[in-house]
Amino acid sequence: MTSIQKDENNGQKETITKSWLQRLKDESWEAELLVSAIAIFGTFQLFGVINWGTNKFIDFLPPEQYLIGYFIVFMGLLAVSFLVSMFVIHFLLRAYWIGLVGLNSVFPDYSLDDSAYSKIYTERILSILPKLKDTIHKVDDICSVIFSAAFTLLLTYSYLAITSTIYLIIYNFLINYIPKPIALIPIIGLGILLFFQSILSIISNIKQFKQHEKLQILSFKIVKITTLITFGPLYKNLLQITMTFGSNFKKNKGLIRFLALLLLSGVFVASYQINNTNILYLANQEQYFDNTKTYAGYYKNENQEIDFLLTPEIEADVVNKKIVKLFIPIFEHERKLRKNICAFIYEKNDAPTNERNLICYHQYNEVYINDKKYEAKFKKYYHPKTNQFGILTYLNLSQLSEGSNYLRVKKVYSNEDNNIEWNIPFQYITNN
Repeated sequence: MTSIQKDENNGQKETITKSWLQRLKDESWEAELLVSAIAIFGTFQLFGVINWGTNKFIDFLPPEQYLIGYFIVFMGLLAVSFLVSMFVIHFLLRAYWIGLVGLNSVFPDYSLDDSAYSKIYTERILSILPKLKDTIHKVDDICSVIFSAAFTLLLTYSYLAITSTIYLIIYNFLINYIPKPIALIPIIGLGILLFFQSILSIISNIKQFKQHEKLQILSFKIVKITTLITFGPLYKNLLQITMTFGSNFKKNKGLIRFLALLLLSGVFVASYQINNTNILYLANQEQYFDNTKTYAGYYKNENQEIDFLLTPEIEADVVNKKIVKLFIPIFEHERKLRKNICAFIYEKNDAPTNERNLICYHQYNEVYINDKKYEAKFKKYYHPKTNQFGILTYLNLSQLSEGSNYLRVKKVYSNEDNNIEWNIPFQYITNN
């Protein structure tokens, strides 16, 4: 085969490839619209996953690590919020685009001769309106890039949330065997590297340093290392998408800026959805220990929408029975604290483990009625609605006076800084 024939064959293959790719681009809106509609429903379900993960962090993490858990689940919430908001916007824009295409097929352009309005008025209106075909192309471009932007953000935040969670699990395992500073070395090293990268990126993008070869090569190497460490096997995929946007910024600044505005919609969605989760508890759990406030979670008749109890629970804020049931949740992170509180119980008591645990629960869970300590008798109990493990006791209120009363529940740990206390107000009314 001659070189001319080879060139002709290569040219034909390239033409076929381009034709196939162009046809795929032209018809991709159908797949985009279908995927977008399905994804809107599916991604809304992911908020439940975020809430579940938040509750697990509250249950398993020591309170001093709650702030770390907060940043992890908030990153996950942002990822899902960006995805949801962009899918909704994409669906609306693509539906608008279909309407414009259909309208353009019937009326290819504006018309002065057939206008229902005066010529002067029509000309003035048309002078401020973009061409129909221009709008069709712009909306199509926006719809085409929304998917890549949405999935980039999803992969970025989701990967960071997952790897941070894995590191947190490993860290809590390692601190049982090695000093905490040693276990923190990887995260401290990464923090220093990211800080150095940020400073270097700012300097290297200053106009007078953009042609500085050594500085630009150093910036490239640092970015490559940090993205490889931060995003692992996904680093090339994420860099590919971000560099596509970054390297074409000057060509279509309006489109890139519009995508930046779309990010705000994700922030608004996250700001709304955060109130439907317990994420804020991870950021500031002290708000639930404010004695000047009361919370729906205290009362069974008012917390029907709650799927994870953060506080003890009684049946109602108005009690007309002499016996009231009190449930106190036992969190998984208390397991480690119990080793210090009840060391003498576990060492000197030969009873089965379950019985020793129950004795230990009595040791650090205290109940007071109007500042008078109540000798509660606890039993292990799984809450029927939230399926949380805890302890249950029945309080005899027959000696109380009618009117305002309050119940105080304390978890007294060996370290006073970790102690927790809830004040539950209630109105006591006798049958008379």
